[in-house]
Amino acid sequence: MSLLLEPFTYGYMVNAMWVSALTGAICAFLSCYLMLKGWSLIGDALSHSIVPGVAGAYMLGLPFAAGA
Repeated sequence: MSLLLEPFTYGYMVNAMWVSALTGAICAFLSCYLMLKGWSLIGDALSHSIVPGVAGAYMLGLPFAAGA
């Protein structure tokens, strides 16, 4: 059991877990909202529209968030 809890002794792992949980909750709420509005494919379109920007940022040596 201690092997599973050991990563949480580091502060950055605790922060990463909080950010992951918050991102998951926001995405879950947003996807339910979009499904109810009838925009079920908007998430797919958004994710595919971001890919070229991230690839361009990678090629230019910029942070990925700058391309997104």
